[in-house]
Amino acid sequence: MLPSLRGARILAASIPLLLSLLSTNIARAEDTSLTLEEAIRLAVTRNERALASGERLEAAEARVTKARAVFFPDVEVSGAWTHRPFERTTTVGGDQVVLSKYDAFSSTFTAKQVLFDARAFPVLKQTRSERDAARFEAAEQRRIVAFEASAAFLMTLGYEQVAAAADRRVDLARQTLADASARFDAQIAGSNDVTRAELEVASAEREATRAHNEEQTSRLALANLLVASIPARLAVPTPLLSPPPDLGTAEGDLVEQARQLRFDVAAQKKRAEAFLYYAKEPLNRFFPSLVGRADGRWTNEAGLSGRNTTWTYGIDLSWSLFDSTISIADTRERKALARASALEAQQLERSVELDVKTALANLANARAAVAQAGVALEAARKNASETSTLYREGLANALSAADANQSLFEADVARTRELYSLGAAVLDLYAAQGLDPEGKEPLPCPAAAPSPSPSPPPPRRSPSPAPAARRRRGAGRAAPRRSPSRPPR
Repeated sequence: MLPSLRGARILAASIPLLLSLLSTNIARAEDTSLTLEEAIRLAVTRNERALASGERLEAAEARVTKARAVFFPDVEVSGAWTHRPFERTTTVGGDQVVLSKYDAFSSTFTAKQVLFDARAFPVLKQTRSERDAARFEAAEQRRIVAFEASAAFLMTLGYEQVAAAADRRVDLARQTLADASARFDAQIAGSNDVTRAELEVASAEREATRAHNEEQTSRLALANLLVASIPARLAVPTPLLSPPPDLGTAEGDLVEQARQLRFDVAAQKKRAEAFLYYAKEPLNRFFPSLVGRADGRWTNEAGLSGRNTTWTYGIDLSWSLFDSTISIADTRERKALARASALEAQQLERSVELDVKTALANLANARAAVAQAGVALEAARKNASETSTLYREGLANALSAADANQSLFEADVARTRELYSLGAAVLDLYAAQGLDPEGKEPLPCPAAAPSPSPSPPPPRRSPSPAPAARRRRGAGRAAPRRSPSRPPR
């Protein structure tokens, strides 16, 4: 009996501890929230566009390997076995010679080595430049996905705040209805006040339903972008919504920094460089190419020669003396493409200044809008509180109370919209600067990481890279000219 009693006492004593641990775990589960940093990490590691671009970079690496392979020897070995139902012989000088045996074995060895091929050098340099461009494009694609995730994160938070404001409006409307019903029962107000309060409750509930639906839709879009389920709560990125008023860097320095950091600018420069090498290949066709070769054969059938093993060596010369000016025309075409690509790189680099200055102006306007919306919200709160008091004292009607609650809701939504528009403006500035959504310098040139489509694989002798991709407006930015995080009015 004693062990049983002791065990019961221990169990009884441990129950409070177990309950405490259970409640702690439940609280932690409820407090689990998704941070902006975690959302960015999920997007760049799970989103299919980021993963697909990594595969494209891998393809670019493979094309460099193929272009380099021309400088290495080609070796081929083969063997054969032949069974015959009879053996052929002949007599030569009194000796019997076997021409073909019942079981014949043979093997061949062939080796080729390019000694000189002027066309191979620009092809190799071109593929290397395209590979470097693909690496920059890879990093840029990761950055684009990260900014899209950040914008979607802010948008979802904004809709959450709007839904919360709509719920607060419902609570105020129901309180007004309760006050109106009490005043009507006390015969100090007419039935019209109750009807007007009921109408306000219905309107507030309808608005709350719409706000919650928009929040849910936004959460689904965010989950699709992150390729992951979204927890019930999102952590507010305070630094993003309350940036320092002074960046501490002159505008000109920001522009120069952006030109150095922007992956899309670096990628376009590498594309232009690849076109320069691409343009050099046709004229190199007029240089001769030399290929050394060695061939060997072994067989168990010596035959009339009396030799089982033979070796041959040689050098092959190929020289195109005239190709109907095709090479000259190719050179003209490719030089024109190279100049066009260089101009596109210049235009892209020049647009960096516009992007940075526009982002700075939008950020300044967003700061002012947040401050103004805050003042309006405080005034609306004061007006709603005073109107509610006056209504309880019989000094205001239900219409005034409903209008005050409506104004408070609109001011609350406006403040939310401007606050998250400020976050979107900060993201736009980071994107224009070439930074990541956290305001940090992103990792450059991953060895095997995401990248948008590089040019298709060119033939070894006559490469044909696709024209440099034209930069789409807004590439590398988190919706730079719009603010997806803005809740609807």
